[in-house]
Amino acid sequence: MSLSRDEQLEQALARAMVAAARLEVFAQKAHAEGHPREAALFAALAASAQVHARRFTLLLRGKVAGTEANLAETAGELLPGLEQDYAAWASNDQDGNAVAGSALDQTTQATARQAELAKDLERGQGSGAAYLLCPVCGWLARGEAPDNCPVCGCIAAKFQTMGLPD
Repeated sequence: MSLSRDEQLEQALARAMVAAARLEVFAQKAHAEGHPREAALFAALAASAQVHARRFTLLLRGKVAGTEANLAETAGELLPGLEQDYAAWASNDQDGNAVAGSALDQTTQATARQAELAKDLERGQGSGAAYLLCPVCGWLARGEAPDNCPVCGCIAAKFQTMGLPD
């Protein structure tokens, strides 16, 4: 049985996203090991894979809706679906891999926080302050970072500002 065009695009999207994530990690590793040329190549390859992923996403969904509809989809479907999947995977640790189970549990918690922030914005709430990203688990703070990430314990100094409001 051959795959439909949408199934092919879905597989291409998944592969592009995995490739982009792995290549970003490869770039960080090369940089840490003092290989700037290799780091630059890996970073460029990751950016290229992200372009592919965006293109496949647009082809699968058609045109991207307006901001209000995109926020409603994010708050109502996308993040709750991810949270549910991550929680199910975290609770189904059959291999006894505590590290992977912990990562999935932390991702579940971080995604729950993301859903809260999206719902706040959808309801017209929120301070308009910048978001700060925990680089370990992905938890988001608004305004300023906590002393320690409530999910993984990462220190405030490691949090990355994800954009300032205009």
